[in-house]
Amino acid sequence: MHKSAKPVRKCHNCDLNLGQRCGLFADPHKQWQSGKCRGYLNPELYQQYLANRDRRLEKGQAAERRERAKKARTEPHHDGTLAHRTPLVDRHRSP
Repeated sequence: MHKSAKPVRKCHNCDLNLGQRCGLFADPHKQWQSGKCRGYLNPELYQQYLANRDRRLEKGQAAERRERAKKARTEPHHDGTLAHRTPLVDRHRSP
């Protein structure tokens, strides 16, 4: 069967149904194979989804990318130099 993130027809009343995807599960079809989805009309999982969403929005994706880049600059390369101290970056134009 074709795997899709789009909710199935049985999800139409669920709060986690965001239209084009499920708010909690990557594969809603697999959740319904056992008879009933764990997240279907489950207020606890919906509150968990809202808390995660608010936490992501609070920090912002740009700030997360900056933090990851900052950590990546401190990682040493295989030759032992730091990422932000490579010879190409430290070159200065002579006047």
